[in-house]
Amino acid sequence: MSKTLLEKALREALTPELLEVRDRTEAHAGHSGASEGGHYELTVVSRRFEGLSALDRHRLVYDVSARIPHIHALAIRAWTPDEHAQRAARRSTGRSRPVVL
Repeated sequence: MSKTLLEKALREALTPELLEVRDRTEAHAGHSGASEGGHYELTVVSRRFEGLSALDRHRLVYDVSARIPHIHALAIRAWTPDEHAQRAARRSTGRSRPVVL
């Protein structure tokens, strides 16, 4: 339920070009705090992140997710469309970093 609510809230607030929400709760079963809520990995690609620092992007995602009950932890990847395209290009060429000539 929290995953569905989280996806809906992020779509409404950030109008992402790409949104992936992976529920990792089972991987954290038995650890302290695990019973308090779910663990989620997020990949969000949105124009709303343009001009924002990584910290401000994460704050924006946390502000949206704070409205959703039963979330214990988030792992966030928050990129602009251009950053996402650059990462995809590097993966397709096998390069881990851009080459500066």
